[in-house]
Amino acid sequence: MKNIKKSNKKYISYLLIISTLTVLMSGCRNSSNGLWEKDKEVDVKVSQIDHDFLVTISTDFGDMKAILYKDTPLHRENFVKLVKQHYYDSLMFHRVMKNFMIQGGDPESRFADDDDDLGRGEIGYTLPSEITKSHDHRKGALAMARKGDDTNPERNSSGCQFYIVDGRTWNKSDLIDSRIDHIKLYKYFEMMVKESEYKKIATAYYTMGNDGDQQGQKRLMRKCIPMVEKKYDVTLMSRLSPNQLEAYTTIGGAPFLDQKYTVFGQVVEGLEVIDAIAKEKVNRRNRPLDNIRMSIKIEEIPNAKIQEYLEHNNLK
Repeated sequence: MKNIKKSNKKYISYLLIISTLTVLMSGCRNSSNGLWEKDKEVDVKVSQIDHDFLVTISTDFGDMKAILYKDTPLHRENFVKLVKQHYYDSLMFHRVMKNFMIQGGDPESRFADDDDDLGRGEIGYTLPSEITKSHDHRKGALAMARKGDDTNPERNSSGCQFYIVDGRTWNKSDLIDSRIDHIKLYKYFEMMVKESEYKKIATAYYTMGNDGDQQGQKRLMRKCIPMVEKKYDVTLMSRLSPNQLEAYTTIGGAPFLDQKYTVFGQVVEGLEVIDAIAKEKVNRRNRPLDNIRMSIKIEEIPNAKIQEYLEHNNLK
């Protein structure tokens, strides 16, 4: 478990927004000249009540189509604005990590040199957190990057940098284990077994310890989570819905990011494009050796079509 937790922390740290600049490349099928029309007035609302937005992110590896969630309105409207102003056209996916995520949107990637480090570029503002338990980090999740909790305890999002989850599939045991606050569990479990009414549990736990059976201790503690939560009125794990459990054990994702970053959309077509980009060779800072540029467009389609996308991707 220590290895899993260390790996999760390492992955999370890569989402913290890092360094600067990268060169224009003719490959990506950009519909504009790559200039941000910053002062252009755009409408961030749909024009018809029975329609909604569909986003198309184009790369040399193919297109990804994504829907935007309505219950993250600040992130949704900010993204729509930037797309309609052509902010993202010719920017790069500057950080790529197989089985984790692909990240883009750094303004300094528009004119960066091949050896420049990227990731710290911003556009002058952040977005208030709109983190919700309703939206998870399954494969294809569209979320905003942000600075770390040490300097950003409110978990405010970047105004421009986003990532798309690649992730991996999880077995049920490891998945549940990743949702437990182990430090908190150990603290309250130790308090509980010191009480006489839990003598049998204490005996079993310490016998396992003396025998070097740490996995047995871990299983016992996990089995006692409901009991500990009820006794001390605490929450020791973030529980998954049946839909989320199925997603993480089938298509995969990055569940250790849940409730830490604002997820504001979902790729509903073109998941194979994420895989293709995530497999690209990268340097020590996880920047692809060959620049991967993007262009993004947005259109309005009937809500019925959006519903089809949701149902096809088992999204509630």
